[in-house]
Amino acid sequence: VRKQWYHRRVRKQWYQRRVRDDTTKAFYIENTPLKEGLPLRFAAGISTAVAAVCCAQPTEVVKIRMQAAKAGTSRYAGTMAAYYNIAVTEGARGLWSGLGPSIARLSICNIGEVVTYDTVKQAMLKRDLMRDAFPLHVFAAVCA
Repeated sequence: VRKQWYHRRVRKQWYQRRVRDDTTKAFYIENTPLKEGLPLRFAAGISTAVAAVCCAQPTEVVKIRMQAAKAGTSRYAGTMAAYYNIAVTEGARGLWSGLGPSIARLSICNIGEVVTYDTVKQAMLKRDLMRDAFPLHVFAAVCA
């Protein structure tokens, strides 16, 4: 649950900064052929997925390995011991194992959730169908 909250929080904040923050949006516009619309949002969604997974992947590895232990056995004394043991025995590569599939999974989630949310919200605001208030956020979230 904590990992999901972390992924969701990080990717949402970074996505919003990438799409709405003038400096980051300007980076995409200046350095890529993307100007506006869905391709720009897809690029922001995927890049924030990469950033979120790179930050949270060690936690994912520790969680999976601790859950994979057979009932009644304990491979690690605790969470910090798991981090330490994996880092010492396998190095940084061990903590970030499975990075590619995790990036692919979260990229799909970002495009499906965050990009859809942002697209619906912007469409409603552009057509003056709703004000930028709580009901609009709920509507966009339900659509996403």
